[in-house]
Amino acid sequence: MTNYQKGAKFERDVVNEFWKHGWTAMRSAGSGTIGFPVPDVIGVKDKRIIAIECKATRKDKINLKKAVLSIKKFSDISKARAYIAVKFYKKKPRFFDIKTLISRGNYSVSLNDNHLSLDSILGEQSTL
Repeated sequence: MTNYQKGAKFERDVVNEFWKHGWTAMRSAGSGTIGFPVPDVIGVKDKRIIAIECKATRKDKINLKKAVLSIKKFSDISKARAYIAVKFYKKKPRFFDIKTLISRGNYSVSLNDNHLSLDSILGEQSTL
């Protein structure tokens, strides 16, 4: 499986989870290739909008600065809540609020960092 296929599968999995939780969701066609800050996944429910940039890595740490700054532009215009979803190798996706990453001034996250679950960003569970 190519990196593109793995990334696309991760994005589809996130979309499927939104639908399972009663949200509408879609992958953004051409995200990352069209020259505009378009997130990978957009979820909508009851006038709430969540934008997600998905990243997968086999490493224990990943720098998200470029992704954070890009999705921040989308969030500033759309007023969507913005998150980065990271899929570490053989782990469940972990969600990071871009506001938290920006406020701490450090855009790198690791396996050991505090993170959010999908349930928590959808408002169905308290944060970890």
